[in-house]
Amino acid sequence: MIPDSRVIDYPRPGLWDADREDQLFLVEQHSRPIKSGPATIFSTLIPDMHCFNNDGGRVLPLRHSDGSPNIAPGLLQHLANAYGISSISADDLAAYIAGVTAHPAFTQKFSKELNSPGVRIPITADRGLWLDAIRIGHKIIRVSTFGQPFNGEESEADDSSGDPVTYAARVDPSDLPSSLSYDPERQTLQVGTGVFRGVTERMRHYDVGGRKVLDSWLTARCGKPKGRNISALDWIRSERWRPQWSNELIEILQVLKHLTRLEPSQASLLEDVLNGPLIDVAELTRRGVLQAPAYTNRPRSPNPDEAVLPGMDDLDGQPPSPVKPLDPAPPDRPTDTTPQQHERRSSPARTRRHPPA
Repeated sequence: MIPDSRVIDYPRPGLWDADREDQLFLVEQHSRPIKSGPATIFSTLIPDMHCFNNDGGRVLPLRHSDGSPNIAPGLLQHLANAYGISSISADDLAAYIAGVTAHPAFTQKFSKELNSPGVRIPITADRGLWLDAIRIGHKIIRVSTFGQPFNGEESEADDSSGDPVTYAARVDPSDLPSSLSYDPERQTLQVGTGVFRGVTERMRHYDVGGRKVLDSWLTARCGKPKGRNISALDWIRSERWRPQWSNELIEILQVLKHLTRLEPSQASLLEDVLNGPLIDVAELTRRGVLQAPAYTNRPRSPNPDEAVLPGMDDLDGQPPSPVKPLDPAPPDRPTDTTPQQHERRSSPARTRRHPPA
């Protein structure tokens, strides 16, 4: 997503205002039931509302725009007390959610409950299971957000089994392949003339909300535009394969390899959590954690009088609002060398990737 009125028809100011370098967005399907794939996905960039499976979703920022946790007051402290831990961070809670919900076994287990919007999280009362979940969850989030997931001791342990992903044959850059072919016996994925080895059948068919990641990835780059084509931008498509796409596809395949390897551990963890003692709604209500007070639903902008996105005041149906100009400081005061938030957001230095979905 880019802050430009020509490509955004309904911006959510509160979401853009929460765009921070340390932000993590949790995304769930929120318009219809899901029957397969993970129940939650994760992004460090602002996702489109349809990013979950191209059919509606809900984006939950882990932090408010001022950096405070977007979590019910008292929950983190209550969990720390329950486990006998000095403190629990917002990132640990996000990791627990990832470890417990970001795999297909959770979706299959709670298929009936997921008929109504919102993912309900079973919270273990067992300290050992909590620590196991956040250990797995931190890996899930790091891999899903392309956050250096393949370096260091943990990555070496993850890569100890199975064939690595290799780029065995080059994709012809003069052509534009329109489909993928897969050989399960050789574990090879073919894209036009290109061959990628070390692709398991589970990786090939990995889906989010019923949409296969690899098919969606290729269609977005090589297929004809689908759905409502209301702008000339919809018909601007590449006519040939771009070499950087090969590198991107290798990254996607590496992410899928790590995610699918963690699925058995997540399934086992979920069963242990459900079979053990839980911290339930009654306990959280008794401790004053639930219901969360009304003020927690309000945005907490550090600069509430400033417009969130320069250049977004001309959107249809959006009232114009004052935008702080990007002019140098007047000569009667020293120049502030600290970049403003909107300057940082538009900086090309940010190279984090979107999630594989």
